[in-house]
Amino acid sequence: MFRSPKSDVLVLVATFLLTVLVDLTVAIQAGVVLAALLFMRRMAEVTQTGYITHLLNDEEEVEDPNSLRRRVVPEAVEVFEVNGPFFFGAADKFKNTIALIDKKPRVLILRLRRVLSLDATGLRALEDVFEQSRREKIQLLLSGVYAQPLVVMEQADFLVKVGIGNVFGNIDDALDRARETLGLPPLAHPDSAESEVRREVGPGEPGA
Repeated sequence: MFRSPKSDVLVLVATFLLTVLVDLTVAIQAGVVLAALLFMRRMAEVTQTGYITHLLNDEEEVEDPNSLRRRVVPEAVEVFEVNGPFFFGAADKFKNTIALIDKKPRVLILRLRRVLSLDATGLRALEDVFEQSRREKIQLLLSGVYAQPLVVMEQADFLVKVGIGNVFGNIDDALDRARETLGLPPLAHPDSAESEVRREVGPGEPGA
């Protein structure tokens, strides 16, 4: 047991001591709460956020058929990607990173192709970005939105605010929308492009 990560050892020892000194029921309740907090902390640590418009040296991007390396991004467009569960543990990281934008773009694309879950705090962080973008007259586009985050956004009327026409299943369609906003002609999609969001699309949903 003591060769396990220190945080796991802490949960196990705390549960053991509460069982001996207090009560089994209390020990189980405390153990479950500590384990849940530990899990959320780990998920927040693995969630990554950042620019990918100009940072194209990552080895994973080289093998990615949907990499921006294979696409032309207009000068006035910034692409921002979130990797991992987007809940309250990662919301602050997201807001702090997106606040680092120096030169305000005309179009901001939030790429969510690796966000499989979204909670209320994560949604609030997205709403803050939307409100800030609207004040600064920046067009906000969403790319690669999966089913669970899409349902959360729809239930909170976030999709109505952003506009259904600004939510896309892949980066190529989002870039075409950005070019339309900038008055630029669309470009042909790369032959290597793959679907970023593999899910059944219901009637009325973006991409239907």
